[in-house]
Amino acid sequence: MAHECGCQSHPPATAQAAGVPMTADLTVGDVAHHYAGALDIMKEMGLNHCCGAHLTLREAAASAGVPLDTLLDALSHPAAVKA
Repeated sequence: MAHECGCQSHPPATAQAAGVPMTADLTVGDVAHHYAGALDIMKEMGLNHCCGAHLTLREAAASAGVPLDTLLDALSHPAAVKA
C-alpha cells in the first residue's frame, strides 16, 4: 500500500508501545510505527507522516500549527479523539 505522497507504506502498529511514554522528543515515524491509531490521529491534526517522519512530535506540531499539549494528549488517549 502506498501513501498519498507515493512512498511505500510502513506496517501498521498493532498496539501501543509497552512501557514507552509518549513524549515530544519521539519522532513522527516512531510514533506511527509503534502506537496503534497514531497515524490516523496525526493525519487528522495535519501532521505529515510520509515526508515528516524524521521530525520530532514537537517539530511536527509546530509545523502543523497544533499545540503540542493537544497532540500529546490525543496520542496518549486515542479513545478521546473523534472517529
